Amino acid sequence: MQNTAEQLSSKVKHVDPIIVTNPEPWQWDVLAKAFLNDPTLNFWLGEKTNEQTLSEYFEAMIKDTLASGGTVFASPDQKSVLIWTWLGRDPEDTNEFKKQWHAVLDPEGVKRYYWLYEEGELDLDPQKLEKSFEPAYMGVHPDSQGKGYGGHLLKWSLNYFEEKGYYAPYILASTRRSAKLYCPLVGFHHHKEVFASESDSEPVAVYLKRNK
Repeated sequence: MQNTAEQLSSKVKHVDPIIVTNPEPWQWDVLAKAFLNDPTLNFWLGEKTNEQTLSEYFEAMIKDTLASGGTVFASPDQKSVLIWTWLGRDPEDTNEFKKQWHAVLDPEGVKRYYWLYEEGELDLDPQKLEKSFEPAYMGVHPDSQGKGYGGHLLKWSLNYFEEKGYYAPYILASTRRSAKLYCPLVGFHHHKEVFASESDSEPVAVYLKRNK
């Protein structure tokens, strides 16, 4: 999950997010702009990474999420978007939108996608997956970063799920910096860093697990 350059402390007063029920272009436009320099998406997409490709990826991802039991939140002023995917989904379940984001990644990108999650060594309890969600992608429009949008959206949506009896067992952060912001803000701790190769000094993913 991406936090771009945003500090998570709130600098302006934010209203409650909305729950997205209708996919619209502004949603994937915000995410595409926010994730343009994201290490995780760059690892998955490789040389194909650009705003148009990211827009196509997030259009398919939002539509797939809404069709498969997940939830998408956004700020009412259309400055930030957060995709929560449902972990109870059957891995073999598919639809036209999942096929679309797989096509955007291409076969090698799909392999890198699933490899990255396997390398996280999350050891999730299968008995809890039906009541578990992952905050998979959070993006704030570049013009609105540094104003607390991301922190408000993440904290509000976490509370939303917890009040309904759901659980967020982990976060995949894109950078060490964003991981350091998430840990104290929402009660997660550092679990594991994953590197694309042994010679790399910066990870392509930092896994955080929920404090018990």
